[in-house]
Amino acid sequence: MKHTTKTLIAASALACSLPLAADNHEGGDDYMLAIHHVHVKVGDMPAFREGMKAYVECYAENGGEDGFSVWQALDGDRTGFHIVGRFDAWAEFGEEDPTDEKCWGNDEIRKGVFDHMSSWETMYAKRMPAWSGDASNYSIVKLHNFRVDEGSDFRALVGEITGYMSEAEYAHQGTWYDVQGGRYWDPDYFVVEHFENFAAMDADRQGAYGVVREAVGEERADQLWEDFGDTLEEEGGYWSFTLVRQGEMGYEPEED
Repeated sequence: MKHTTKTLIAASALACSLPLAADNHEGGDDYMLAIHHVHVKVGDMPAFREGMKAYVECYAENGGEDGFSVWQALDGDRTGFHIVGRFDAWAEFGEEDPTDEKCWGNDEIRKGVFDHMSSWETMYAKRMPAWSGDASNYSIVKLHNFRVDEGSDFRALVGEITGYMSEAEYAHQGTWYDVQGGRYWDPDYFVVEHFENFAAMDADRQGAYGVVREAVGEERADQLWEDFGDTLEEEGGYWSFTLVRQGEMGYEPEED
């Protein structure tokens, strides 16, 4: 769903629309994400779910063209949702989406979503294809977040580590993103680890360290990990959390 920048930043936007960028483009591998962090009022979870499903039904019935996915936190604050859309250029936020406007113009649908939210924040991130693998068929993701103190050293080390993973054709190589702007405590980068389902989380994976150790030996791998840690902020340099896809709350347009 595309809205103008003015709509995105206006205080009245929360009561008028939920801007979700397109998730159905066939652009390059360096696309961007609009990630909306939504927190639902305690006790309002069922009502919020029904409100989102009502919006999806309206958007689909009226031939909506932009897709988005919805993910609920598995750990930490369980009232948290991530609503994620994909876009290729900032210019898309200046485009209109009459279907989106029509659905949010329905008072029942709008109140069914926004009346049950306690907060809403948005973050943008750009995919980094040189560091990333190709993931598909996943319903659970783990986000590894990094606040960086030494940016050039961080990028050099991640480039080396992911290079070893690519050379090994590691099946579970994650998808890296560079956060665009953000607040002080937001991550500078994050990498998404993908799982097909809950059972896949029980499987033993070699992981990045295992791949690097196999490629260069334990001594060099340990040094890389120590150097990597030194590039991060001392306070809040790393954290992770897990999200589960909420299929009925998201939307994917049918292919022509």
